[in-house]
Amino acid sequence: MKLNQLRALVTVAETGSIQEASRLLHITQPALSKAIKELETSVGATLFVRSSKGIRLTPYGQRLVGHARLINESVKRAREDLEDMKGAVTSELTVGVTPVTALIGPVADCLVTFRREFPNARLRILEARPGQLLELLREGAIDFALTSQLQTGERGFDHTVVCRAQTLIGVRKGHALRGQQPLHALQQEEWLAPDSLTDEHSPLYRLFADAGLAPPERVVECNSMTLLLELCWKSDALLLLSSESTRSPIIRQTIEFIETDQPMPERVISLLTRDRHVLTALGARLHDALAQALRQAYPERPAQP
Repeated sequence: MKLNQLRALVTVAETGSIQEASRLLHITQPALSKAIKELETSVGATLFVRSSKGIRLTPYGQRLVGHARLINESVKRAREDLEDMKGAVTSELTVGVTPVTALIGPVADCLVTFRREFPNARLRILEARPGQLLELLREGAIDFALTSQLQTGERGFDHTVVCRAQTLIGVRKGHALRGQQPLHALQQEEWLAPDSLTDEHSPLYRLFADAGLAPPERVVECNSMTLLLELCWKSDALLLLSSESTRSPIIRQTIEFIETDQPMPERVISLLTRDRHVLTALGARLHDALAQALRQAYPERPAQP
């Protein structure tokens, strides 16, 4: 496998067209078709099938294109890393955050300091759900992620736990529920959730599963945090929030919190990378600064029983 062949694979996969891919890669269509054919020969498998609807990946092609994206991104970052070493720090750094970790105070402070120190670096911050960040890491689309759900059992990733955040049950101001409520009673309420209940790492799933209860039946799934909060403000639905969300003046004005008779699942805040040792110097600098700032702001404490 050669780099030009892997670039060809990714471009054809993303465009679904030999003609458009050849235009983007600035090579002729015959040269592009030859590169794909040579790649198929080298791996001993058909990667594309052609039909009246265009070109689509075979199962072998789908598997290989994920590796190809990661390889292409790694090569790009390696080149940028070497250029940074020469003194002209102009490389691109992409960091993933979740709605929970985006609210953690020291994060914004670290980013401001980083921008002052490296004003010519291209910094991108991408917010997504924890599962989506994991997929972006697999593809090499982000350098590292500051995530709020520890994905256990994942191989090929380095994760560094930096702090923990409490989980709270939020309801609109003036809600009929008050004080401490038994969890089995809350099982009958309507809930709002940013993650699917099939995600066993999600706080809502863990809250009920840890208590030996089935999850609530009435759940509205919505991955827009802005819309989730609005739905919470305008209905009687319950919403799990992190303790960091209480820093928001809007949430303090519109949401109050209730307690339950069961321990609440903690949010494990982690820095997640494919391989800590192959981060660019720029990426390692921000990764370590975030780790240090969060550990100082949130000293380690025992997890809830």
